[in-house]
Amino acid sequence: MLYLVLSVCCSVILGFAFKLFPRFGVDRFQAIVFNYCTCIVCGWIHLGRFPVAADGLSAPWLPFALLLGFIFIGGFNSAALTVQYFGVTISQVMQKMSILITVPFAILVYHESSGTSKILGFLVALVAIVLVNWPSSAPKNGQTDVAPRSSSFLILIPLITWLLAGVIEVVLLHVQQQRMIDPQSPAFITTVFGMAALIGLCISVVGWRTRRMQFAWRNVLGGIILGIPNYGSMLFMIMALGSGLEGSFVFPAMNVSIILLTTIGAVALFEEKLGRLNWLGIIFALVAIALISI
Repeated sequence: MLYLVLSVCCSVILGFAFKLFPRFGVDRFQAIVFNYCTCIVCGWIHLGRFPVAADGLSAPWLPFALLLGFIFIGGFNSAALTVQYFGVTISQVMQKMSILITVPFAILVYHESSGTSKILGFLVALVAIVLVNWPSSAPKNGQTDVAPRSSSFLILIPLITWLLAGVIEVVLLHVQQQRMIDPQSPAFITTVFGMAALIGLCISVVGWRTRRMQFAWRNVLGGIILGIPNYGSMLFMIMALGSGLEGSFVFPAMNVSIILLTTIGAVALFEEKLGRLNWLGIIFALVAIALISI
């Protein structure tokens, strides 16, 4: 349970870091790239040697690490856009409603426990997704970093965030259930971060050379601030899965805790304003995740 608590705390910090980026002029994409570089350094310190080694080329988890590297870039940018246009709370809710993908996978593929409460939870969760994304007319207390949600294209952003978060969790559950990785070793997740960093750096170099991006040290600092809790959230999630807890319990229990803490923090620290339907959607999400956890 300790690993579960630590993963929750790291995930909440991630959401708040994204929220602060526009206020300090941090470029979201560059910060995400440097965040992955920071994760590699964290893995280096944790393992005591450079974590991406030649012996990893023959590891059974390598194809999954490469796949996740691509998904991480898209998923993190989608999550950051959701924070920018919809706020911290809705971004976290959409990411954590990934259990609509993860829990059925765990039950159908790995025959984890199921019951009436989990089925009911899925139905409630579907309603929650609609309500959470319902356009709100409530003001954001003058915050200029949250844009209007009038565009139909913008509505797709949190849905993409939800989908990619679900795919990430499914892959992590699969490699753990197949005993491909050592939960105590950072080799797998650091390889994932390394792949994501490589892709991001290639894009950034092109952007710097064409002057479409401007390098600034504040982006590096933003990446460091983002990278430390990001590394912790992934490492502790894998360690929680490797501790004997079922994935159909770990993900819902972790997600409901993140939603609660994020909501409290967003309202208290950033004075976010949500519409009544948004609040109702959050309540439905909490109920759904609680039912699935039973």
